[in-house]
Amino acid sequence: MNEEQQKINAHWTKGSENYDRIIHDELKSFRMEGWQRLIAEQVGSRPGLDVLDCGCGPAFFTIILSKAGYRVTGIDAAEGMLEKARKNTAEYGVDAQILEMDCHEPAFPDDSFDLVVSRNVTHALRDHVRAYSEWLRVLRPGGTLLIFDANWHLAMSSEAWFRESMEREKKCIELYGSDFSGNTTFDEERSRRAYESERHHRLGDLRRPDWDCGLLTALGYRDITYDRDITGPLWDDKEKLIYGHTPMFMIRARKGEAGA
Repeated sequence: MNEEQQKINAHWTKGSENYDRIIHDELKSFRMEGWQRLIAEQVGSRPGLDVLDCGCGPAFFTIILSKAGYRVTGIDAAEGMLEKARKNTAEYGVDAQILEMDCHEPAFPDDSFDLVVSRNVTHALRDHVRAYSEWLRVLRPGGTLLIFDANWHLAMSSEAWFRESMEREKKCIELYGSDFSGNTTFDEERSRRAYESERHHRLGDLRRPDWDCGLLTALGYRDITYDRDITGPLWDDKEKLIYGHTPMFMIRARKGEAGA
């Protein structure tokens, strides 16, 4: 594993406690059924589909898709995330594999999965060409890729974006008493340091999902579509306030049928 990936993994291990707290709240909320419904709309609800959850984190998707009847394998390279994922799958009683593996190098045979899915992962990839190519390789012919993410990287792309982020964070703490990191007071310098610590983001001022769709096309994915904002039934008012300028998008792409 190269040095850059080690730093990325350490960053996510450090944040794993907070992400674990967040996904426990999600699993007890309307979001679980909302996500299950959305994904079933994209790939069908028939049980038994083989799913790869890339960058599974504390296993939110792994749990909800297992409960929906899919056979799920979750992979992550951050030690802290893997620890939480294994604990959570056991706690929620789901039969899913949790494997230590780099999303750029999924060690599976060609044509292994019907669905490859990721949430809040692709903004932090070190090599999108490598990862998206490998995800295409492990998909079965006719299989689907679903990417859920947001333009999280833009907060440090310009002072204007940073100021917008700070205004929303301040209003969120004033109205709800905390942000999603557990901070109960607003501190602009603390927030600036936090954003600066995520310089492993490589996307600069690129705008998504447009950029991803161009890359996926060049790599050979088919039937590529996107929705710029899927937050309506999935985020609560607090999330919409603090993150509303960077709504979560969905990209859907398909691997061509064999011989097509």
